[in-house]
Amino acid sequence: MAHKLKIELQHSDPLIYRTVIVPENFSFHQLHLVIQGIMNWENYHIYQFNTGAPYASDSISLPEPDEEDFDSFFGNRFNKYDSSDTFLSDLFNGQKKKLNYIYDFGDDWIHVIKLLKKPEEEVVYPKCIKGENAAPIEDCGGIPGFYHLLDVLNNQGKTKEKKELLNWLGISGRRSYEDEFEFEIDEVNKKLLDIFM
Repeated sequence: MAHKLKIELQHSDPLIYRTVIVPENFSFHQLHLVIQGIMNWENYHIYQFNTGAPYASDSISLPEPDEEDFDSFFGNRFNKYDSSDTFLSDLFNGQKKKLNYIYDFGDDWIHVIKLLKKPEEEVVYPKCIKGENAAPIEDCGGIPGFYHLLDVLNNQGKTKEKKELLNWLGISGRRSYEDEFEFEIDEVNKKLLDIFM
């Protein structure tokens, strides 16, 4: 059995999204790794899934060493679940149709994950079947920083900031961000196989 999920990066315009088919027995930590692969990120930061509003509902994440002490002192009205032993089937088999996923609590990449109609296709490894637009690069400052980066790069003039950004990205000024980091489904699926095989 498998689940088909549409993962949308919030506040992106045009919308940055990916549709994936993942095994039903995947843990939420494995789904986190899927999202890292499809968004071309490097898994540098912490994450959490929320069953309701981001940061303000029950969450699923890897436990942090000091988290239990913090919660016992300050209290926490929301339940917390370990993402390595909480499975997609625990929530998506009749309980939930939508979750939030937050990656990098500084940049706050917030995604909405929507459960789509059950796929006819079964998969052993996750598979991306659709998507649009280049994902933001890691550590660029969240949605505002990403769109500022694109504005600077799309500016025809030569500025110190543009030169620094091109150097940081490791690209020449002859190609656009979209050309350099475009969504290529075959490359995404190759990366997913590299992660899970």
